[in-house]
Amino acid sequence: MAQTLLSSAEFVQQLKEDIQVFPKIRIKHPFLKAVCNGTATIDQIRAWAIQDYQFRAAVPRIAMLRYLACSDPEIAQKLWGVVEEETRGMDTGSAGHNELAIRFAESIGLTHQQLENAELRPATAAHLYYAELVIHTLPWFVVMAIQIGAEGTFGPAAAALGHGFIKQYNMKPDDVRFFTVHAEADEEHGSLAEEIAERYITSPHLQEQTRKHMFRRMELLYDIWSIDGF
Repeated sequence: MAQTLLSSAEFVQQLKEDIQVFPKIRIKHPFLKAVCNGTATIDQIRAWAIQDYQFRAAVPRIAMLRYLACSDPEIAQKLWGVVEEETRGMDTGSAGHNELAIRFAESIGLTHQQLENAELRPATAAHLYYAELVIHTLPWFVVMAIQIGAEGTFGPAAAALGHGFIKQYNMKPDDVRFFTVHAEADEEHGSLAEEIAERYITSPHLQEQTRKHMFRRMELLYDIWSIDGF
């Protein structure tokens, strides 16, 4: 069956609409809802934080690999900005995002050693492998377009988590800065992914490739949060 060619702008718009009704989007996750209504236990939050941290620790390296793979000088400059934000918090005036993730973990009673020496759940390991695999096997612009469903969907979830931790668990705003920063930064990163998709995802093959890998990435991200009880 012949594939219907959408313009790249039409494709991005359709993709964004499909993302919102996709069942495995983190804003709909039971864990997030439990945090927002205060029913998640501190032990469940710690178990979630340990697994979620594993990708946070890998993000600076992954961001650098994406930057190095980019062959568009204009986009490469923007991807370097992502590297700087992830490592030093340059755009948002905060600390590096990994440092903020550790700050949150310590505020709920976790140690750096617990984060670094954690046993990865299968879903966590699968996502880590997948996030790096696509960098080496797909065109760089497809890898970045996939971010529409990855970073592009984390901002609302991060904002909800940050609000829930403050309201329901009496955490200090500084302790949940990781989430408030991502509510800001990931919206911008998602916009960059859309820009790249509109520039490069111009054929039915590339559009189908982007859809396939983006929704698989969303499934893996969702499954990381599916700890015991959720």
